Amino acid sequence: MSDANSSLIRQPSSLLRAFDDLASRRVLFVGGKGGVGKTTISIAAALHFAKTRETILFTSDPASNLDDFLGKGQPVTGNLRIEALNAERLYAKFLSENLASFLEIGDRGTYLDKEELRRFFELSLPGVDELMAWMHAGELAEQNPETMVVVDTAPTGHTLRMLSSAEHFRQFAAALDSMQEKHRDMVRQFTRRQVRDALDGFIDDFEERARRRRELFADASRSAFLAVALSERWVIEQTKRLIGEVRADGIDVPLAILNRTAADCVCTRCRGEAKRDDEARRALAPMRVVDARRSCVPLDTPVRIGAWAAGGQRSASGEQERPERPSLRTSTPARHSPLAARRVTFLAGKGGVGKTTCAASIALQLAARERTTLFSVDPANSVRDVFAREKPPSNLTVETIDTREKWRRFRDALGEEIERAIGALTPKGMSVAYDGEAMRKLVEIAPPGADELFAITRLADLIADETQRAIVVDTAPTGHFLRLIDLPGTAGQWVKEFMRILLRYRELIPPGSLGEELLRASRALHSVEDALRSNDCGVIVVTRPERVVIAESKRLIAAVEQRGMSVTNVIANYVAPNNDCKCDASMRAYEMASLAELPTPTVIERRDAPVTALADLAALVPLE
Repeated sequence: MSDANSSLIRQPSSLLRAFDDLASRRVLFVGGKGGVGKTTISIAAALHFAKTRETILFTSDPASNLDDFLGKGQPVTGNLRIEALNAERLYAKFLSENLASFLEIGDRGTYLDKEELRRFFELSLPGVDELMAWMHAGELAEQNPETMVVVDTAPTGHTLRMLSSAEHFRQFAAALDSMQEKHRDMVRQFTRRQVRDALDGFIDDFEERARRRRELFADASRSAFLAVALSERWVIEQTKRLIGEVRADGIDVPLAILNRTAADCVCTRCRGEAKRDDEARRALAPMRVVDARRSCVPLDTPVRIGAWAAGGQRSASGEQERPERPSLRTSTPARHSPLAARRVTFLAGKGGVGKTTCAASIALQLAARERTTLFSVDPANSVRDVFAREKPPSNLTVETIDTREKWRRFRDALGEEIERAIGALTPKGMSVAYDGEAMRKLVEIAPPGADELFAITRLADLIADETQRAIVVDTAPTGHFLRLIDLPGTAGQWVKEFMRILLRYRELIPPGSLGEELLRASRALHSVEDALRSNDCGVIVVTRPERVVIAESKRLIAAVEQRGMSVTNVIANYVAPNNDCKCDASMRAYEMASLAELPTPTVIERRDAPVTALADLAALVPLE
C-alpha cells in the first residue's frame, strides 16, 4: 500500500464531529461486542447532545454499570436524563394496560378460560428483557419528540434479540387477530353481517403502535446504529457480522467507531498498536471508521469522558491526573495464583473481560489429561472464532448452540404436525380450524429467551453423561448469565403453564412432539438446578482492572453466592504491563490500586497482541 493511501486510512475522524453528523436523528443505538466501550461511547454521545438539546440516555443492558460511571441518582446536566432497563416494572405496566383485552380475546378465540390465560401472561417470561427494551426505546422516542434518545445496548447476541423484537410484536398482533377472527366468524354466521367491536379497535391500535416503532427504527433519517469495535481480529470479525445482521433488520449503520486506538506515544507497543489499527480500518472498509483514541487515565466519570471525547485526556485543571488513592508500585510483579477447575466450571463476567479466551485456555489444559467439553451458551458464540483456524485437540469437544435457529426449526416442525393432526380429525366445525390456528400462533409468539431452554437441556445432557470428565461453560455477559442460571426456576413455571395449556389442545397435538419436548425441558431444568448448587460446580469470575468493571464484578460475585453457587476464583485480565510505555505506566497505577479491592485475584497482563494460537492460549491461565 502506498504511503499516501496509508496516511488517508490512518487520518482520524473527530468523534464529536461524527456525533454532530448524526444530530438530526431521533434514536441512536450504540452496540458491539462486550468490552469494546459501548457505555463510554454512549455517555460521550449523550453528554455532547445534552449541550444543545434534551437527551435521554437509556441502557438496555440488564447488568448496566451506568451508575458506576455517573453516580447513582446524581444529575449530570439539566438536559440529560438517565434511564436504566427495569424489565419487570415495564412488563407489569404493559400488562396493566393490555391484560384485560388479551384475556377477553383469548377467551373468545381459544379453549382456554381467562384464569388460565392470566396465569400464563403474568409469569416472568424468558426474554422479557429484550422485548421490554425494544418497546421502551420506542416509547421514549414517541413521548419525547424533540429529544435525542441514546440507547446503550447489551452485548452483541442479546442486542440482536432486542432488535428482532419488532417481529415478535408483529406476530403477537397476528395471534390476537387470529383469535378474534373466530369471534368475527361466529357473529357473521348468526347475524349475516360484518361486525367490529372494541377489541378489533384494540388489536388495530396494538399493531399500529408496534408498526410505528418498527418504522421509526428502520428510518435512516430518524434512527441509526453505531457499531463500536476494537482493533482485535476476533472483535473485528464479530463486528462485521453484527453490522450485517443489524442492516438485515432494516436499521441504518452509518459508521463504526474504532475505540482505544493507539495513544500519542512513540514506544514500541504503541507503534505496533497503530499498525493493528490500520489493519482494522482496512477490514471494516468501505464503512466510515471514526477513531476514539485510547485514554491514559480511566474513563470512569462524566468529566473524564467529556474531556476525552473532546480530544484531551487531562483533568479539568489541565494537569495530568493521578490515582485518587496511593497505588501499588508499578514495579510490583503480576500476581499469578493457580485456578481450581471443578467438573462443571462457568466463566462469568461483564462483556469483553475475556471470558471466552480464559474458558478456552482452561479447557485446553483440562483436555490434556481428560475428556473435556467447552460449551458456549453465549448467543454471540465468540468461541467459534477461537477455533476457526486451528482444530481443537482430540480430547476436547467444542460445542456452540444456535438456540434461535433450533427454536425456529422446532416451531416450524410443530406447525406442520398441527396441520397434519387437524387434517386427520373428524370435522367438528369451525372451532377446530380456528383453535388449531390459535395453537400455532401461541407457539410462534414464545418470547426471545425461550430458546435458552435448549441450552439448558443440552447442558443437562452433558452433566448426566458420566464420560464427560470436565465441562467448561463460556457464558453470556453478567445480566444474561444470571438470567440463565435463574432459568431453571423462572422457566420451570413457564414450561408448566405451557404444558397445562397443551392439555386443552391434546386432540390437536400429536404424541411425541411439543408436549414431550417440554416435559424433557422440565426435567432438564430440575437436574441443572440441582447440579448448579453442588460441589461439582463452580464459577470463575473474570474481570478487568478498572473501577467500574470491578464494581460490577463484586455485584456478580454477591449475586452468584446469593443463589447458592460457589465462586471458586477471580481472574483479573488485561492488566497494563510494566514496561516503558508512559500510557501503560499511568494506567497500571490506577489498575493496581483498583485490584486491591479484590481478594487475591489471578492477574493476567495484557499482551502486545491478542492471544490466538492454541498453544499460547493453553499457557495463558495458570491451573493448579
